[in-house]
Parts: sequence; C-alpha cells; structure tokens
Amino acid sequence: TTLQGSAVNCPVIVNCQVGLSRSTTGCVAACLFREFQLAASYEGLVETVPGVNLDLLKMDRYKMDMSKDPLFRGEFEVIKELIAELPDGEASKREADKVIDKNGPAKTGGTGIKQLRENIAESKLS
Repeated sequence: TTLQGSAVNCPVIVNCQVGLSRSTTGCVAACLFREFQLAASYEGLVETVPGVNLDLLKMDRYKMDMSKDPLFRGEFEVIKELIAELPDGEASKREADKVIDKNGPAKTGGTGIKQLRENIAESKLS
C-alpha cells in the first residue's frame, strides 16, 4: 500500500540484509505494481485520438525460452491450475515472467541478482 497513490516516477528502494531472493521478490512485486500503475495512467488516453490502431502500440514482445526445463519456465502445478482458473491467466503469467526475467541476473537478460523461477526449481529438485 506504500506505492498506492505515488507518482509513477517515484523511486522504489528495496533493501535486504543478504539481498538475494527476498530482495528480488520485493523488486518483482514493485515492478508489477508499476506496470499496472503505468497501464492505468494511459488507459483511455490513446482512445481520444481518432483513427489510432491500438495494435500498433503494443510493444510487448516478450517470449519465454521454451528450450528451458518446464520447472525453469515456472510451469509449476499450482501455477498451471491458477492460469486455468483466471480468465486472462496466460497473459498474466507472461507479464509476471517478463518482470521476473528483468529482475534476474545479467546472464539471463536481467538487471538484478537472482532468477526466482530457477531458484524455486532448484529448491524443488534438491
């Protein structure tokens, strides 16, 4: 609720003693909130311009690396069940996956420290 009502350019600082999984989880949560906040700030604005093709404005081209093991893609049973229940479950997972990858390490294209899906998968395999 701390971010609620804040400006979209308000900085978010995440601090943790060790700085691995908990910090990354906090960063993912903050980024997801910002994604929704940004989308809501533009909602209805584009529709005011006559003749705009909204499909041309969609910039999200995120694709999951399907060569990865299903667990490393975040395809856990509970997630599959949740996707099946939600009306826009696939799109929601894709959005979360994009943010998780962005908060992962540089070797996986991110700017963060830990890859949460891989961390969870490794803990399930050990």
